[in-house]
Amino acid sequence: MSSPSKESEEKAFNALLKSVKTVSVFYSFSQDLKKCVPVLLNELSKPAEETKQSLQDSQALVKQFANILNFVLTFDQIRMMRPHLSNDFSYYRRYLSKFSTRDDIAVKADEASAMALFTARHCPMMVSLSSATAACLEQNHNVTNAMSAMANACLAMLKNKRFDSVETNKYVAKAMTGAVILFDHVDPNGVFYKSPVDIKGVIKFLKKAEFDTESLLATIRFSSKHFKDDNTPSSIVDMFQ
Repeated sequence: MSSPSKESEEKAFNALLKSVKTVSVFYSFSQDLKKCVPVLLNELSKPAEETKQSLQDSQALVKQFANILNFVLTFDQIRMMRPHLSNDFSYYRRYLSKFSTRDDIAVKADEASAMALFTARHCPMMVSLSSATAACLEQNHNVTNAMSAMANACLAMLKNKRFDSVETNKYVAKAMTGAVILFDHVDPNGVFYKSPVDIKGVIKFLKKAEFDTESLLATIRFSSKHFKDDNTPSSIVDMFQ
């Protein structure tokens, strides 16, 4: 819009309102995650020798954790396919002052600034989840036990072909991948170097799975925090070649 007129500016602004409201819903959800996830993880997190039994005894909570991990990965995958989103928010913020008196402006300047930071991230929902989890970890050092046990339990179910449904297996694989990424984001040493997660087993399964797992492998490689660390074993890096 090299020489925008008032009419063209308003037309462009109007076109953004619906998407801005939609993103506002997901941003609010990310803030809710920060409140509820610590409660959930504190219930599931026990000393390492007790964690497996804790997950077995709290299957309803485990299902909710799996739902969260599935949603987080799905949202971030969609976000990566919307590279224009940050530019849209920049435009919205730039012209918000011109239209701030309108009754249909649901997202005001302060919230728009926070949402702009949210949408600018590569994996915004995982960042929100890992932020909440890291804060929880400061108070409960057993939190990473729940994530590693979750990843390993999902891997075991997939390898043992516990479920016949392809959709259920996809769901479990995504929960497993989400647990891997979350562990890598919050554990100081990450998931690739001497972690309790069977990361080689996870990668091997995803590479040989009977359903499409390309996006999950890409998530482990590009959305993790420690994959490019010097201490990541070359044997793991080579698995992606």
